[in-house]
Amino acid sequence: MRNAEIKDETLKAFNCSNCGAGLKYKPGEENLTCEYCKTVNSIPQQEIIIEEANFEEYLEKLEAENLVNEKTMHCKSCGAVSTVNVNSRSSSCPYCSNPFTDGDAKMDLVIKPSYLLPFKVDKEKAIQIGLNWIKDVWYTKNTQSSSLTIEAVYTPYWTFDMNTHTDSILKNAFNRSFSSVTTLFYDDVLVSASANISQYLLNQIKPWDIQKLTDTNDEYLNDYTVEKYSIDLKKGFHEAKKMVDQAVKTKITSDAVNKMFHADIIQTQYLNIKFKLIIFPVYIISYDYKGKKNQLYVNGYDGKLASERPRNPIVAVFLKTILVITIIFAALILLLMIASLFALFQTP
Repeated sequence: MRNAEIKDETLKAFNCSNCGAGLKYKPGEENLTCEYCKTVNSIPQQEIIIEEANFEEYLEKLEAENLVNEKTMHCKSCGAVSTVNVNSRSSSCPYCSNPFTDGDAKMDLVIKPSYLLPFKVDKEKAIQIGLNWIKDVWYTKNTQSSSLTIEAVYTPYWTFDMNTHTDSILKNAFNRSFSSVTTLFYDDVLVSASANISQYLLNQIKPWDIQKLTDTNDEYLNDYTVEKYSIDLKKGFHEAKKMVDQAVKTKITSDAVNKMFHADIIQTQYLNIKFKLIIFPVYIISYDYKGKKNQLYVNGYDGKLASERPRNPIVAVFLKTILVITIIFAALILLLMIASLFALFQTP
């Protein structure tokens, strides 16, 4: 593996059908106008056949053969690592807004994502979606669009397919045991491969339309940050396995209860495991409120939004007041107890 050849790949691009110049993809558009000859070009639409790699074979001998040497930016503040496309203009970390410097750039070996869900919502619409949400409450309604910062990020996911073979022992009310075999198939078990993005917010802008995946094309990556996976393939499968374990257990337990049995021992094998690495489009919008940075996420494909609002200032004052009163009350009780003990010891 260590001596395997490292590939340096260039992705496919959209080219003008008239003059051959490179075309720039814009979210939501189905036609691209050439900046040089003004020819209107249709984005090539082709039927995508989604293929998964064999998990065990990949780990044994194919992983090194599929690594590519790629320029990445390493954030010194939060640790996020982002793959930088040659046309990307990102100059700061999308997660903590820490400015990148020349010293943050490195060459890393990465597994190239096989498929992506392209951005369909443009930045202007994403900012408007975020601004409408921010202005929906009185204490942030004066926020201006100029105070918002926005980063467009492709965030990585592992997806796994697998068959399960589960042996279980069922017991009835008379404590008689019965063996049971359950076989199930799980398709596209999604596991986030990012340790930097907020999983809480990311889960709220799901589901992702996996049926609309397309090949990873260089023009889809123009001006976008592509985060390098920080949860590797093995860890990703471990997380997928935990999700499948719970689903299998729930299925068997539910069936057993319906038949008046209790599932006692459950052991599962995982067979014919397949996987792929895909990336999904996310806008990360940041704004300040009373000196604190707040973030909201917008699904770059369908515009779904997720965020946590800053605390209502009236509620904040109320909670602080309650805290102060509680501290004073506790202090008074403590003083009374000390006074009572002092008086007790002074009694002849």
